[in-house]
Amino acid sequence: MSRPGPKIPPLSVTDAQRAVLEGWVRRRSTAQALAQRSRIVLECAEGHSIMEVSRRLGVSPDTVRTLRRRFLERGLDGLPDEPRPGVPWRITDADVERVMVKTLEQKPKNATHWSTRPMAAATGMSQSAISRGTTTSAPCSAQSAAKTAGNWPNAQATAPPTACNGC
Repeated sequence: MSRPGPKIPPLSVTDAQRAVLEGWVRRRSTAQALAQRSRIVLECAEGHSIMEVSRRLGVSPDTVRTLRRRFLERGLDGLPDEPRPGVPWRITDADVERVMVKTLEQKPKNATHWSTRPMAAATGMSQSAISRGTTTSAPCSAQSAAKTAGNWPNAQATAPPTACNGC
């Protein structure tokens, strides 16, 4: 027989919060991490124990505890990814926009499309910054347009982000 753990506070979810959480779970463009966190909160709100939620959703009990605590402390604002440690990116939105505009509106000299090295030389940025910045920071609509036009650097190898503000 297992011994009972400490009494945990009940997790109550308002109708408005439930609607947002269920929307995140159902929407195809939601990042899967956020959808999983929403499922965890909804399961906890139904009164399931931490161990039961962890077994049902295939996550560790510590993950369930962490998300319960974050939701109790901050509500829906506690569920999205928290800032990661490390040096912040030096690629600004203006840099990404400049690269995207150049990609969509100009052709390089003596070439049919931009690749990362010529784009880096033309914009004064490093080749790795071009590669990173254009594949992870650009709005999805601009990425789709660039790929459709065939001008996207490494178009076949690059996938759009799983979710962004524009989707």
